[in-house]
Amino acid sequence: PISLPMPAPRRVFAPGEDGEAPLLVVVENTPQARPQAGLAEACLVYAMPTEGRITRFLAAFCDAAPKAVGPVRSVRRYMLDIATDLGAILVHAGYSGEALAAIRANGIPVINQFWTPGPFWRDAARQMPHNLYTSIDGLREAVKKTPIEVHPRGVSYTFGTPAADGTPAAGVTLDYGPLYAVRWRYDSERRRYQREQDGRPHLDAEGRQIGARSVLVVFVRWWQVQENGTLSSRIDLTGSGRLVIASEGHLSEGAWTRSASGPLVLKDGRGGPVVLPRGPVWIELFTADRPFSVEPTK
Repeated sequence: PISLPMPAPRRVFAPGEDGEAPLLVVVENTPQARPQAGLAEACLVYAMPTEGRITRFLAAFCDAAPKAVGPVRSVRRYMLDIATDLGAILVHAGYSGEALAAIRANGIPVINQFWTPGPFWRDAARQMPHNLYTSIDGLREAVKKTPIEVHPRGVSYTFGTPAADGTPAAGVTLDYGPLYAVRWRYDSERRRYQREQDGRPHLDAEGRQIGARSVLVVFVRWWQVQENGTLSSRIDLTGSGRLVIASEGHLSEGAWTRSASGPLVLKDGRGGPVVLPRGPVWIELFTADRPFSVEPTK
């Protein structure tokens, strides 16, 4: 496999740890949207399936301010649950009917390109709708003009010294479906997991391979419904389920729980909080009915 340099090292904060509400941007992941801009600089990224098992990302920006993030796309109801847990301002362009109803009913803080076009632009080199971008500085300026109040419920992990347990593993594979299968390969020299997608390195717009210090796989139930004649997706983020923790070249099992009022709570195999080494985190919301495999250390 190709090994490309990671972004320059920096101190990575957890969402809200730096005292500022994180910006959580909905980023598209169809082949027409690749390579994406800004993902390599996110402090936390959620990956999840939408309609047709096409994955989409929620990228949180804490301490970095990339000049371009995107392509930006529409929001689903379960993405709002994640943003509310984190106390994040959700950045998107459009919505499902269920998501729009939740935003209006609950006053969820968002920056929607339909309503606040200023921080967004389109790249003429790409076709619509895969060409909408924003910048973190532009979003921050928009927040200053219209202050948004957030009330975080809690981040589902903490930074610290992880327990020295788990099974050595070279990586994991998550088969979301054709064009969206993911492999996380551990690079022991960089102490990072490198992301591969659709059989090739997952690169950002600057040619850097996207990676994470830790990867959390949250197994969830996903399904589709007809919403006013349009197909829409659902993820059940209430209840409990399996959690796989990949950190420092080791895999361990845990569990997740979430009540209807949140937040998402992650526990390790001993029932304690999930403690991760400081660095970028990816959380893969993975459907339990799809193939998942572990690559043993050679």
